[in-house]
Amino acid sequence: MVKPLGTAVVRMSEFGPFDALSDLAHGQYMDGFSEDSVNTCRAGILLTKSAGDRTTTQFLGYIQAIALQELGRHHDAVTVALDLLLEVEDDPDPMWRAKALAILAESSTQVGEVSRAMDALAEGAWLVAHTEPGRYSHLSASMAVALALRAVYLFEQADEMLAGIRPYEDHEIDLLVAQERALLSAYWGTTLLVVGHVKEAGPHFVRSAEKALRMGRIATLVDNSEMAARAEIIEAYAISRLGYTDLAEARVNATTERFSLRDELVETNLARLVLGQAAMESGHYDEARRQMRDALTNSDRASRDLWAAVAMEALADVDIAEHGPHPAIDLWKRLARDALGRVWFERDGRFTSLQSRNQVRALTAETSRMGQAALLDPLTGLGNRHMMTSAVELAGEDLSVVFVDVDEFKQVNDRYSHAVGDEVLRRIAVILRTHCRADDVPVRYGGDEFVILVFGGGEAAQGVAARLHDAVRTAPWWQVARGLKVTVSVGVGQQVPAHGAIAAADRALHAAKSAGRDRVVIV
Repeated sequence: MVKPLGTAVVRMSEFGPFDALSDLAHGQYMDGFSEDSVNTCRAGILLTKSAGDRTTTQFLGYIQAIALQELGRHHDAVTVALDLLLEVEDDPDPMWRAKALAILAESSTQVGEVSRAMDALAEGAWLVAHTEPGRYSHLSASMAVALALRAVYLFEQADEMLAGIRPYEDHEIDLLVAQERALLSAYWGTTLLVVGHVKEAGPHFVRSAEKALRMGRIATLVDNSEMAARAEIIEAYAISRLGYTDLAEARVNATTERFSLRDELVETNLARLVLGQAAMESGHYDEARRQMRDALTNSDRASRDLWAAVAMEALADVDIAEHGPHPAIDLWKRLARDALGRVWFERDGRFTSLQSRNQVRALTAETSRMGQAALLDPLTGLGNRHMMTSAVELAGEDLSVVFVDVDEFKQVNDRYSHAVGDEVLRRIAVILRTHCRADDVPVRYGGDEFVILVFGGGEAAQGVAARLHDAVRTAPWWQVARGLKVTVSVGVGQQVPAHGAIAAADRALHAAKSAGRDRVVIV
């Protein structure tokens, strides 16, 4: 006779029954075998999907995306991130969406889709900030968003997010957090060096060395010799930048006797930069060039722009050390600095853009909490003009406005009744919400006029306008009243300051109506 196991309530795990597959793939990724990790994920997903293990499927999708990033295959990573967003669409844990958005943000930055990256990053950061910490999913999402912030050089925000991660029950997880904090300070200090802020860079290298020491202590505690070696390389790179080249070289040489430098690891780049600098200072210029060229080739292959710029500048320094100053070498160094300098100059704009999106999201969230008519239109449930005014005051220079007017709406009321007219407005409000993006703010401007505030540039606004115009035209209006057809005229405007965008969209709307209605006009 089989005895029942019991009737106690068992808490469900955050991990699926095939979690060992995701552990294998993640281990391959962490050890620098990203190609193997991608293949493991793709094969594993075939199994987990057929077995109905949705959680492990999501983990494998996420690991596949970060492994593709490590390989520099950012277009592929964008595709996987978009697939993951669909996969987690109805997942009750918002941290899965935050992780997918972080991947989308980081890789979109690398392929030049900065507006999409900032949209994704703003929402991902918002979700992490407004979710109770404590679960593994929150920790993982915090790290993912922090790395995406680092990718757009928002180091302060990335550091704040990593610093806010609570110690976890698994020391291996704490080790990964310590590693990212040590690397972040190394990225930060190096960026400041390349763009010419030499004095400001020093404290970040000190912090990188301190955090690398902590990483090493945790690695020793969990008996992870490889991570202990990687911690020593990060520390060596930091002390090399602080002027202790001989000590840094000795540390790297001692470490590489028990740790194989693999091209996919960022620590490998750091080790080559240390050894190249030491060789140059010792007069071994051919060896210095070999190390720096290897670092440059690896950085280019993995789309690591910062380390590519550092390696280019270091190669120029080797030529100067061997042959003396030359105008052509100065131009070479300037190219390396200018490429990163432009990105650094755009940093403030990206921070302002992120801040604007989050302020608008905070306003929208506050409206939801209030649940009253102060900022909402009672008929459609959209925001009203008060909300629009508040949002515009918070907007930056990337605000565009889509102005929508229902064509011949008076005839709808006169022919079918005001009740039908109200239902038309309600359904158009649903269409607007459906075809807006997460950060856009749809409001009822008044009567049969609607406004959508679009953050992310004119191209994003044109996409929103085209989608909603087509959706209104093809909606099943016959369900509301027999013979009913509804179209809209749409104007799109973008202008600085933000209030000017509303006027520009209004002019575009009048042009659409004058041209025969049922169309989109852009100013």
